Amino acid sequence: MPSVDAGTPGPVSGGFSPCFNFAGPPFRAGPNTIIIFNVTATFTGTFTGAAILTERDVIHPDGSITFHGSGVYTDQSGCGTFLVTYSGKGSAVTASESAHFVGGRGTGCFAGLHTEGTFQGNLVGASAGCAVAGAGTYNGQILFAP
Repeated sequence: MPSVDAGTPGPVSGGFSPCFNFAGPPFRAGPNTIIIFNVTATFTGTFTGAAILTERDVIHPDGSITFHGSGVYTDQSGCGTFLVTYSGKGSAVTASESAHFVGGRGTGCFAGLHTEGTFQGNLVGASAGCAVAGAGTYNGQILFAP
């Protein structure tokens, strides 16, 4: 983790690889399709570890997607965890997505953590153990404060 004094934000950046599996069958809500995913994601860069998340996607008739999710990130060393939430937009046509994330309520080495930023990614279809897989990058800021 970068050294950051209270009150002085520092940068965060890196990559991530999400693995999406269906939490249940997709269902219709009017003209839209709703899908709930169980997501596991590995992270590199400033955050090196994994997250276990739940994501709700709304796929609109034009192929646009709105989504939001939340879960827990755990550092690969096991030194701590923090809660993360995110929301964004994507396209079933281009298999791309972008979102805003916020993290906080950390434990251990993440006590006092506040992080916020954006991520962009692309979906690459099914892979071993994943109904849908992807890859992307994240950028943002981090601050440790009481």
